[in-house]
Amino acid sequence: MVNRRDWAAAARLLAEHRRWVADALDLDLGTAHPDAGGEFTDPSRFYRPPDGVLVMAKSGRRPIGVVGVHRYAGEVGELKRMYVSPAGRGRGAGRGLVAAALEAAVELGLAELWLQTEPETMSVAYRLYREAGFVDIAPYHDLGVTGVVTLGLRLPGASDRTHERHPRTGLSDESAVRTA
Repeated sequence: MVNRRDWAAAARLLAEHRRWVADALDLDLGTAHPDAGGEFTDPSRFYRPPDGVLVMAKSGRRPIGVVGVHRYAGEVGELKRMYVSPAGRGRGAGRGLVAAALEAAVELGLAELWLQTEPETMSVAYRLYREAGFVDIAPYHDLGVTGVVTLGLRLPGASDRTHERHPRTGLSDESAVRTA
């Protein structure tokens, strides 16, 4: 988890990620996602429990990557902004960030974790998500970018609940959450 001393470094990594996505996918994350504004203007507030958490990877004392988890609706969260800086790649930071994000999601009380990614451009992240057990689900937000896929994962401890997905949006119908 990002501590008070690390928020400036985390904000720099998030800005670096935003620039990378803008260049790679011609997509401004600040305007493409309905709740992204607060994410970039005040990440320490956006990623604050009980609705969010930001995890940072370090090499020694140097920050090299981040990933966020934010409550999307009810017991559904979104894995957001996984990014490892070029200097930090190839050291297992991405795998560690995915594992830490899953743990954080469980700690937030989430039953499902969703994400959107572009497998060709973000091939390493896509492979890590698949290795972690993420599967294809219905899109929950149209980013307007060709090739983006939507993935979801049932989290440990959520097996005693079932979610029915809304046929149009793909969102979990919270009124359909029930104990098995």
